[in-house]
Amino acid sequence: MAGEDKEQVIASYGAWASPITVADAVGAARGIADVEIDNGVVWLSEQRPDEGGRGQIVRLRPDGATEDVLPAGLSARSRVHEYGGGAILADKGHIYFVNDADQRIWRDRPGGKPAPLTGESKQRFADIVADGGRNRLIAVVEDHTGEGEAVNGLAAIDLTDGAVSMLWRESDFVAAPRLSADGSRLAWIAWDHPNMPWDATALYVAAVGGDGALSNVFAIASAKDGFSVMQPCWAADGTLYFLSDAPGDWSLYRWRGGAAELVAHLDGDIGGPAWNFRTRAYDIVDDRRAVAALTTNGMDLLVTIDLVTGTARPVETPFTAIQQRVLADGRNAVVLAASPDEGFALHRVPLDGGAPSVAYAPAGAVVPASFAAHPHALSFPTSDGATAHAFYYPPLNPGYAAPQGEKPPLIVLAHGGPTAASKAFLTIWRAYWTSRGFAILDVNYRGSSGFGRAYRKALDGRWGDADIADVVAGARYCVEAGLADGARTAVYGGSAGGYVVLAALAFHPDAFAAGVNLFGISDIEALAHDTHKFEAHYTDTLIGPLPEARDIYRARSPLYAADQIRAPLLTLQGLDDKAVPPSQSQAIYDAVKAKGIPTAYIAFPGEGHGFRKAENQRRTLTATHYFLAKVFGLQPPDDLEPVEIDNF
Repeated sequence: MAGEDKEQVIASYGAWASPITVADAVGAARGIADVEIDNGVVWLSEQRPDEGGRGQIVRLRPDGATEDVLPAGLSARSRVHEYGGGAILADKGHIYFVNDADQRIWRDRPGGKPAPLTGESKQRFADIVADGGRNRLIAVVEDHTGEGEAVNGLAAIDLTDGAVSMLWRESDFVAAPRLSADGSRLAWIAWDHPNMPWDATALYVAAVGGDGALSNVFAIASAKDGFSVMQPCWAADGTLYFLSDAPGDWSLYRWRGGAAELVAHLDGDIGGPAWNFRTRAYDIVDDRRAVAALTTNGMDLLVTIDLVTGTARPVETPFTAIQQRVLADGRNAVVLAASPDEGFALHRVPLDGGAPSVAYAPAGAVVPASFAAHPHALSFPTSDGATAHAFYYPPLNPGYAAPQGEKPPLIVLAHGGPTAASKAFLTIWRAYWTSRGFAILDVNYRGSSGFGRAYRKALDGRWGDADIADVVAGARYCVEAGLADGARTAVYGGSAGGYVVLAALAFHPDAFAAGVNLFGISDIEALAHDTHKFEAHYTDTLIGPLPEARDIYRARSPLYAADQIRAPLLTLQGLDDKAVPPSQSQAIYDAVKAKGIPTAYIAFPGEGHGFRKAENQRRTLTATHYFLAKVFGLQPPDDLEPVEIDNF
C-alpha cells in the first residue's frame, strides 16, 4: 500500500487522482504480433487500435530507424481459427502478408508497391513459409468455400501466378509447416476433433519431390500417444527439433537418424498453448545451443540450452514475462518481453553476456516508476485440497494514502482461454487502476498454462467448477489477509474469463459485489453448437461430449442460474464475434435485467472476439470505471462518460 508520507493527501481508495489517463491506457494498447528476421533485418507486425485496429508491418532498419511498410487501406491479420497469427513472412527482402479485409496473401517487393498474390476466394491463410527452390510459398489454408465446416490443410502458392494447390488435408487441423534448409523435407503439426493443440497432436514429416508433391508421409509423434507436440524447427544439419509435454512439461526433443529423443526436460514449460499461429518459444542458435523462454510457476526467464548435455543456463535479463516470440540472430536473441517495470517491447539480448537493448517499443505512454505497482506472487488453498496461484498488485500512488484501517476495492481478473496465463509484468491498464486506489488480483486458476501439464489438465471435465472455485478462493484469501475490502470486490474477465465472471456471480452469489463480463459464455451448450470450427468440440474435453453430458452443460451454464445472481453486472460484446456469438451476452443481460438486478449492456458493431479499435477500448475502460464507481459508492475525480445502468 502507499506509504505514510506527510505530504500525501489522505483520501479513500478509489478517490485518488492519477496522472495516468484513459487516453494513456488506450494509447499504450499497441502490441507486437508477428516477428520475422530476414538476413539480419527485423520485421514485425504491430496492432494499432489508434488506427482502427489495423495491423501495420514495421521494418527495423540496420541504422536503428523504423519504417512503416503498408499504405492506408491494408492491414496484416490472418483470421484462420479466428485467432490468426502468422500473418507475415519476410524472405530475401520481400514481405508476404495476409490482408485482413480479403484474407488474400499479398506481396511487397523492394522498390514496388504491395499487390495481391492469391486470387479472390473464400480461403484464409496463415503461417507462411518460403520454398524458394520451387518458386512458391507453403501455408496453412482454411477453405470456407463449401457448405458446413471449413476445410483446413497445407497449400502451396505459386509465386508466378498465385495459384493455390492443396498439399495435405488429412486432419481437421494443421499448423507450423516447416521446410528443412535443403528443401527436401517438410514437417508440420496436425490434430483432430475433439483435441485442441495443447491436448494431443501429431508431428508429421514428408519428403518433398522436385515437383513439390509430398511423399513418404510418416508420424514422428502420434496424437494417439495423448501428448501435445508443437513448434517443429529444423537445424542447419537436418536435425528436427520440437516440443512435447510427454515428460509433464513442454520439453525440447529432436529427431535425427530416424529416432526421436529427449534433449532437455527443465523445471518448467518451454512454450504455451498454441492459440495463435507461428508461436516460437525457442530457436536454434548454432550446432551446440538453443535459446528458449522457460516458464516456472508462472514466471518466465530466458535460458540457453546445451544441445549435447541438455543442461540450461539462465541469461541475465530483467524479464519476468516473455511471449512466444523468441528468435536467434547470430549470437543474440530477439525476444518480445516485459518486466515489472516495463511493458512488452522487442529486445535484442546478447547470449554471451551484456545488457539487453530495446530493438522496438510500441508507441504509447510510459508509467512513471513511482506508479508501477509490482506484483506479489500468491498461492492459496482452494477446493479439493488443491492450491491455486495469482499475482496481487497493491494500490500505489505516491501522492495519496488511504485513511487508517481502510481496505482497497479489489478487481479480480480471470484470464481467457481458459488455458492462457496471467504474467507478472507492468501494464498501463493495471496502473490505471492501482494508481486510483484499486487492488488487482490476477488469477492463474487450474487450467492455466505455465505450471506444468498436470495443472493445465486439472480443468478437464471440471470447467465451470475448479476454475470458478479458484477465483472465488483468491478473492476470499485477499479479504482474509487484509488486502481487500470484502464489500467492494469485482470479478472481471473476457471470453472464458467472462464465463468465470458469470459463473461466479451465479453459483457463488455472495463472493463478489460486482462483475464485468466481456464477451463471456452464458449458455455452454448453445456455444458448442454455435461457435467456430477451431473450438467446436473444445467443451468435449472441458465438460464432456454431447448429448451425453447435456445435464452438466445446463448445470454449469450461468444463464440457467441467472435467478441466483445478486451482484450488479456490466456486459460488453462485439457484434461480429464468431467465437462467442452476441446472443450469449444478450441472453444473460436480458435475464439479469428481468430479475431487477442493476445491469448494463454495451455492444460494439464491427468488433469481433476482443476489441481492436481505440474508441471501443476507451469506452470499455470508462464504462467499467463508471460502473464500479457507482455500485461501490466511490467518488472518482475523473470525468467519466456515463453508463445507463438498468434497475439502479
